[in-house]
Amino acid sequence: MNSRQTLAKEEVVVTTMRLPRSLVTEAKIQAIRAGRTFNAHLVKVLEEATGAEFGDATPAAVKAHKDHSEAPSHAAE
Repeated sequence: MNSRQTLAKEEVVVTTMRLPRSLVTEAKIQAIRAGRTFNAHLVKVLEEATGAEFGDATPAAVKAHKDHSEAPSHAAE
């Protein structure tokens, strides 16, 4: 298998992570309960934690900065 794959319009990178066994077990249980694969569940959890969306080329931190800089000022009058 290649270390990179393409799904939709997003590049997918295959990676290895060192995680506590208890965390992996809990994530697998949650994935089963949610009706998702382990990988799909981890992608969903990471999307929620970072505010990103799979296939979205703009990092969430960049969006947050842009949204904040465009917000109207609430200076005291």
